[in-house]
Amino acid sequence: MRLRHLTIWMSFRLAVLILSVVAVLLQPLGGVLDEPQKKPRLADQFLIFGTVFEESGFLLPGAEIQVRRAGEKKVRWRQTSDRRGEFGVRVPPGAEYELTVKARGFEEQSHKIDARTGNREDLTVRMKPLPEGKKK
Repeated sequence: MRLRHLTIWMSFRLAVLILSVVAVLLQPLGGVLDEPQKKPRLADQFLIFGTVFEESGFLLPGAEIQVRRAGEKKVRWRQTSDRRGEFGVRVPPGAEYELTVKARGFEEQSHKIDARTGNREDLTVRMKPLPEGKKK
């Protein structure tokens, strides 16, 4: 009987020791386990929506759209205009962005986007053809 009590007591102490070690190891995470990270909902994001046209008014599918935060060089979001020349990019609200549109045979265009107010920006982009002799 005494041996059985000793075994139970040792198992209890081992369990307490293991739990203490786990608690000490998880402590530097600073509450990461307290609340799961929430993905931003689509309703909480700012929508940049646009349509790309040729100068003559025809839709321009396949135009490359790049979006970066104002003042940064790194492009963070990329999109291509669909067969109707339309594109949509969702970005976090509360910042200014620069949108660049590129298409083969057309001059590159840039637009400033202010996502600090509202929840959507609608653009109409008319691409100008490259001058004769310049190919891109």
